[in-house]
Amino acid sequence: MKGKVALITGGASGIGKAGSMLMAREGAKIVVADIDAARAETVVREIEAAGGEALAVRVDVRESASVQAMVAASVERFGRIDVLFHNAVSVPLVNKHDRRITELPEETWHAIVGLVLTGTFLTAKYVAQKMLEQRSGSIILTATVDALVGQAGLDAYTAAKGGVVSMTRSMAAGLSPEGVRVNAICPGFVKTPHQSVFLDDDKERAAIESLHLMGIMDPEEVAAFAVFLASDEARSMTGGIHVVDSGYTAFKANIDPAAVFKR
Repeated sequence: MKGKVALITGGASGIGKAGSMLMAREGAKIVVADIDAARAETVVREIEAAGGEALAVRVDVRESASVQAMVAASVERFGRIDVLFHNAVSVPLVNKHDRRITELPEETWHAIVGLVLTGTFLTAKYVAQKMLEQRSGSIILTATVDALVGQAGLDAYTAAKGGVVSMTRSMAAGLSPEGVRVNAICPGFVKTPHQSVFLDDDKERAAIESLHLMGIMDPEEVAAFAVFLASDEARSMTGGIHVVDSGYTAFKANIDPAAVFKR
């Protein structure tokens, strides 16, 4: 990624931070965009301490003016945007407030859809405009396996991320003939700070581990695939929905039918 400029939303924590650090190590100039400006600055200092170049920008992806200001600041500092790795989400909002549809408050629906789906629309729109001017670019959207398989109790989140999955394909069809690639990554359960609450309980941790054939993933494992999609090695890949989930969607249950019938 040497010489590329990567804009990473949600870049101050979790998968976004992992992407910021890894893309910087691969030689990219990084825009760490996050609603938490202080944490974004901390990530920038880490990148600079390792010899990289980065810019921190506060952004609220729900607001058009904020997104446009982020894009303008990125171009003003680095002259272009080659990669968008979009991760902006509020895990506490989803984990604490999403519900089964019959109990789902309308304000929660609007909050999650506004952040996840509208936020993706606004960010992709204004970044893609710059990429079309360059006739090149790679847009990588973080979706989720919950958009591909049912997850009880997360009806707003799955709907919003399902929209991201569908929009990935239509965006690719519209943008790629002019040089802009669009792909989505669907991670399984990832060991991020906000998800650690599920791992603190031994029973909960064991249940989660049983659903992931290769163990619970670290953010860096998802970020490594984003680096590939951002690179020229993936120059023919667009419109893809890429599952990175430690085998979570590869099976419906850990049951050996043959063993059952042998009893």
